Amino acid sequence: MGVQETKIYPINTGWLEGDLGTYIFWKGPAGKKYWNPVYSYYIDTGEHKILVDTGLPDEARATKYHHKCQKRGCLQVHEHLEKKLGVHPDEIDAIVFTHLHWDHVQNIKEFKNARYIAPKGEIDVAHNPLPLYYRTYECGIPGIEPAYTGCVFEAVEEESEVLPGITMFHTPGHSVGHMAVTVATSMGDIVIAGDAIFVERNLEPNPSEMWRHWVPARFVNSWQGWQSVEEIDKRADYVLPCHDEIANARSDVYPYEGMPIRNRRQPIPGYKFYFGDMPAGMADKAAPAMTRQEAEAHIAGLKDPKDMAEY
Repeated sequence: MGVQETKIYPINTGWLEGDLGTYIFWKGPAGKKYWNPVYSYYIDTGEHKILVDTGLPDEARATKYHHKCQKRGCLQVHEHLEKKLGVHPDEIDAIVFTHLHWDHVQNIKEFKNARYIAPKGEIDVAHNPLPLYYRTYECGIPGIEPAYTGCVFEAVEEESEVLPGITMFHTPGHSVGHMAVTVATSMGDIVIAGDAIFVERNLEPNPSEMWRHWVPARFVNSWQGWQSVEEIDKRADYVLPCHDEIANARSDVYPYEGMPIRNRRQPIPGYKFYFGDMPAGMADKAAPAMTRQEAEAHIAGLKDPKDMAEY
């Protein structure tokens, strides 16, 4: 049991309205609305049954307190597991949380036998958030309380393998304590990015600004946020961003035959990286630099956020 058997099943828990310029892309087309999915992930390693994040509540609660929401037939995560995948919630061994924002933690108490594993920085701030983030953590707003009220978390302070083949590493910026999750699979390292990036396009350049990555706009700390995007770029053979329909809908299960493997930390002429080199032991996984001709073709083929679907 292990890497060869490990499978990841994306679970769409519903859709939220977001802004392409104030959330999805820094200096993106502000005012243009975009429906983005909210994914959780079921991981079966053959030895453990794991969830990464638990997604949205019902449509009415999400819309009343947070963002306009449409379920579009999506089930709550525990219902999806049982009805679509044949996994009873009581079978889940552990839930690993990338962070504790409201759209990543709902229905946690449906998993009665699970360990709750979360970044220490998130646990600390979730129970005493800056007032600007009361609503984000469902704390301090009359009529509502966090889904995890009364739950006991196992706090992860440093990068670590929290379960065999499941590693949490620091990706702060979107939130104070955010950590992404690397899943070792037969086709390489799949990174479940949480909200460190929203969509795959965040990893690609912004040509008009000469940015190596067109990073999201929703940061509590933009310096850390950019660093975290680079960290994902260094580590991932495939990325599953929580709010990207395309990346999550290429298959019902990951990895799969024909899955597109990323070029890690590939230099593109004219678009510089800002932070350091590859993590220890990963230098040989960095992709060779594009030629200028290859770079021009690559940039020309990228979608501009203004052309992303609007309802």
